Amino acid sequence: MKRLLSFINGKLSLKLSLGITLFLMMIFTLSLGILFMQTRQMVKEEAISRAEQELENMVQRVDGAMNEVEVATRTAEWHLDDEQLKPDSLLNDARRIVAMNPNFDGCSISMEPNFFPQIGRYFSVYAYHIGDSVKAKVEEPYDYFDKIYYKTPISLGKPSWVEAYSENTEGVASESYEDLIVSYGVPMYNGKREVIGVISTDLSVPWLAEVVQEFKPYESSYCVMLGSDGQYLIHPDTTKLMRQTIFTDLDPNKQQDLISLGHEMLSGNKGVMSVVINGKRCIALYQSLQRAPWSVTLICQESEILAGYTKLLYILIPLLVFGLLVILVFCMNVVANMVTPINSLTEQLSYITNGHYDETIDTTDRRDVIGRLQNNFAEMQKALSYQITSLQEVNAATKQMNKELAEANEQVNMAVEKKNEFLKDVTHQIRTPLNIINGFIQVLRDDYDSIPKEEVNNILETMLTNAISISRMVSMLMVAANSDVKVNTTEKVNVHKLVGFLEHLANTNPPYTFDLTTEVNVSKDFVVKSNWEFLAKAILELIYNAKKFTTEGYIKLSVRAEGLTVVFEVEDTGPGIRKETQEKLFATFEKGDIFNEGLGLGLPCCKQMIRLLGGDLRYDTNYTNGSRFIVIIPNSSGNGKGYVNV
Repeated sequence: MKRLLSFINGKLSLKLSLGITLFLMMIFTLSLGILFMQTRQMVKEEAISRAEQELENMVQRVDGAMNEVEVATRTAEWHLDDEQLKPDSLLNDARRIVAMNPNFDGCSISMEPNFFPQIGRYFSVYAYHIGDSVKAKVEEPYDYFDKIYYKTPISLGKPSWVEAYSENTEGVASESYEDLIVSYGVPMYNGKREVIGVISTDLSVPWLAEVVQEFKPYESSYCVMLGSDGQYLIHPDTTKLMRQTIFTDLDPNKQQDLISLGHEMLSGNKGVMSVVINGKRCIALYQSLQRAPWSVTLICQESEILAGYTKLLYILIPLLVFGLLVILVFCMNVVANMVTPINSLTEQLSYITNGHYDETIDTTDRRDVIGRLQNNFAEMQKALSYQITSLQEVNAATKQMNKELAEANEQVNMAVEKKNEFLKDVTHQIRTPLNIINGFIQVLRDDYDSIPKEEVNNILETMLTNAISISRMVSMLMVAANSDVKVNTTEKVNVHKLVGFLEHLANTNPPYTFDLTTEVNVSKDFVVKSNWEFLAKAILELIYNAKKFTTEGYIKLSVRAEGLTVVFEVEDTGPGIRKETQEKLFATFEKGDIFNEGLGLGLPCCKQMIRLLGGDLRYDTNYTNGSRFIVIIPNSSGNGKGYVNV
């Protein structure tokens, strides 16, 4: 073995041939593997599509049969007027329904107690098939009022399908699968809309099983139908019918797929799921019926779906092995005639001399002249690359420092400029209302007695408006200056009282545009643990902005509980906010219009206060009739009752 390895190490062409061949084999194998996987997936998807079409056809066939039952039963009930409500007429009607519909198992017309006093408390007729003929009879008196086919339509007050039950032609409960039926019952009413009886038509479950089993896309595929409670109505194993549900004897740790399939079917969903049944991987396609709360699934074994693909693999694997051997021989012959490694080394050296000093020359364990030459050049390249890299690092560090200094200087200049702009804005926004207040104070001081009372009230109202404006700005400045303050969020805030408080402040303080309307969709005693001051201040600021910019329409505050959150919405019909302004809506010192009053702190401070409460403030971009801001605070109970922790 050592002599063989020594021989290979001394033959550069042989080593290259083996390396290239192994690389090509790996690429070829990987490519074919991906191709086979893609082909397998395509075959599987095609098979599932075929099975889905079969399932759709089966559902339509079953729904068609159920529709025939519904139409025939409702038509018979519609034709039953007061003149036909006679024992003989009812018997003939039941016989006619069964005779005209060979797929029906039977039809019964059962009347309310003592409907025919001359007959007694019970009266019911029943018609059913016997071979090719139809037999109709007046049933012997028995208590049918608690039967599922009778009491279900009456209790629901409308026509309905009832769950499957097993009963023979004598009305006696049966354990035989052949007697298993499903019924469609329609309550009958007199002219006073009083219930007088029930007409019900039956379909045989074994007949339904024969119908659905006709739709088999593959030899071993089969169909299963479940009732609304998961009971098997149709299954190849008749011992499970009406005795077991799909969840019976399932191991939650090992058969989670079948449990999920059962829940999906009972939820009325439609889809495809991979399951393991009796140790075999299967594809289950499930869909609910339109006319009854039942669901069907088509089970197809995965091995049968991919049978053709598996046979193809048995043919392709030998061909693949043969092809790889041919590639190996071909590569060895080609590499033997290729250029020696000296050319490769020469090209690397030429690349380095052109300024690419970081081009690495690999070392080798070869003991021949080429190996030693390659290692010497590799050491030389490392030394050269180290020196060049050191110079480049110094240059890069110098550039980075200069860049950081320039950026820092620019940021300082921007900060100074922004500070000056902010101070000018603050001075202007506070000085203007102060000048107004001072002017009116002088007017009242000098000419109070000569000014009409109405004008005095207007002056006082203007002074109050400007005082409130100054108070708002000071409040926003305090909030912005205390961004890291700790807020007590354990205060019990009654939502109805909070909304009433906000409504009072909004409607009794300027600007006087529109009265605030409220909509509170929580109980009177709904309480949330939060902070009254911060929550009220944030929402009141949103209401103030809405009143300031809304000139027509309405301003509305609504509250609702959504799961683990409480949602406050402030909605108006004002001009709205431009899209380009929305991107920096909550940025500090940003205003949509530089000519508007304010410091650009209102919305940022509102968002800051709501976040200190553990919530969030958002702008609804989907609302187009004005502006809508949404305040969301936590509601850990999620039920909208009692106390919740923020």
